[in-house]
Amino acid sequence: MSYVICKQEKALKGKIVTSIVLLFSFLFLFNQTEPFLPRLILFIITLLIFGFSTSYKISSDFNNQKLFSFFGLSLFSIKLDLDFPDYISVFSASFSLNNDWSTVSALGTKERHNKVVVRFFKGNKNVTVYKTNKYQEAVEKANELRTLLNVEVHNMINE
Repeated sequence: MSYVICKQEKALKGKIVTSIVLLFSFLFLFNQTEPFLPRLILFIITLLIFGFSTSYKISSDFNNQKLFSFFGLSLFSIKLDLDFPDYISVFSASFSLNNDWSTVSALGTKERHNKVVVRFFKGNKNVTVYKTNKYQEAVEKANELRTLLNVEVHNMINE
């Protein structure tokens, strides 16, 4: 194995909003009262947004890349600057988001999500390379990275 792909998870709000807009634009395609070209353009743009994702490609020579993909097909990549880790850590983390900007603010001003994360630690700096809701996925990704980079993994959930 010469590299490991760490797909970055989309935010829940983003998934919901893009799904709704995609559904709306698909239904709008069948509206006969509006010109077809603007309806088609709207659908294509929302499809692009819906299918867009990013991933980190961590390679054994540590020539890392950030991949930009459309429905899993890599479109282009840029160099990802990461320090080679002293160790990798798997632990549970809580992330909060502000809801002040949207109609969701009626449900409360903060939204909290518990995730299991894989982070690279170099000295006192750290970088999150993978986030998931599933503990087993995070452990598997950390073990793949451990094998690839030959560094120690600290599983803070079981310790």
